[in-house]
Amino acid sequence: MLGNRHNTPPPALAAAAAALRAMVAAALLVMLHAVDRLPAWWLALIGAASLALWVRGARLRRDQRLALWIVLAVLLIIGYLHNANTWQPDGTGLLRPTETGLWKTELVLAVALAVPLIHTVGHRLRPRLAVPSGQLFAREFALYINFSGIALALWDGDARLSQAIGATLLGWVALAELTLFASD
Repeated sequence: MLGNRHNTPPPALAAAAAALRAMVAAALLVMLHAVDRLPAWWLALIGAASLALWVRGARLRRDQRLALWIVLAVLLIIGYLHNANTWQPDGTGLLRPTETGLWKTELVLAVALAVPLIHTVGHRLRPRLAVPSGQLFAREFALYINFSGIALALWDGDARLSQAIGATLLGWVALAELTLFASD
């Protein structure tokens, strides 16, 4: 059985998909530490791809417009924060921010945006599953903002990617995924 009458995947497949989203989101965040400036064309490319995710016909529904505006606004903020920070080599091939507050805010927004986008793309690539609405995207985004904001507010380490911050990333993604699973 590939799913129930509501086109939802079986629990094992949903757990595997959640784990994959967590790993991809963490990989994207690590990749951010390999560049000292985010070129505007990267952000424009991600924004154009996001627009393509929700366009079905000539008119977007209200929830689709909401999701698209969330993506575009958060991309602008992430780009601004990343480029406003000064990045220095950390000795292990990545870059380390000098302003921890900017970095934490960027990290929260990047996680909160990456996971719902990965979820939406995953559903678009599997035509048998129902495509998540913009309302679900906004709910996931809000949930990740809450969990990642709380996790980083409590975390007082320095701004270096380490096993501890990797475990923190995976931990809050897992908590948010469990909350989403429990709310369905």
